[in-house]
Amino acid sequence: MLEDGTAVARTRALPRVRVGAIVAIGVAAALVTWLVMRSGSNTKPEAQAAPVRAMPQLVSPTRLRALAATLGYPLYWAGGQSGMRYELTEAGGGRTYIRYLPANVRAGDPRARFLAVGTYAVRDAYAQTQAAGERPGAVTLRLPLAGVAVYNPKRPTSVYFAYPDSKVQVEVYAPNGRVARQLVVTRQVVPIR
Repeated sequence: MLEDGTAVARTRALPRVRVGAIVAIGVAAALVTWLVMRSGSNTKPEAQAAPVRAMPQLVSPTRLRALAATLGYPLYWAGGQSGMRYELTEAGGGRTYIRYLPANVRAGDPRARFLAVGTYAVRDAYAQTQAAGERPGAVTLRLPLAGVAVYNPKRPTSVYFAYPDSKVQVEVYAPNGRVARQLVVTRQVVPIR
């Protein structure tokens, strides 16, 4: 009797499992479709595209100048700094990072203890930066030459800026937010020439 009851219970459960599996597959397909459609839209700034695994490498100022000359947009940095080495990371999609490392730190060090300048080739960089300044809690700073800088007081270590008709948005990261803001406001972060 137990065997027959078990067989009946399993037979009745099978249609429920099939229906559940079909529903789960449908939900998964809808989610994948939504993600694909969403990633294809232009509502997300290019600078926020999915990260690409890039290899950081130590380079000379000469190499940075050579790279800057080949790009179709300006590449920013905080200038040459005595006692520092320059770590270059080309992440693809128009995202380039220059990090300032002391002599005893290897390229790729995971610590967020070092000055870094990110250059992001994005459409409407100035408009996107202004829009970021309108988000709740954002602080907007006016720069010379009609530039605009934005940061969030909850994460003051990164300051983003752009200028009208610019092809790039620039991020300045410093472990101390005051230093990041000072570098931007005093225009010490400039295109490499």
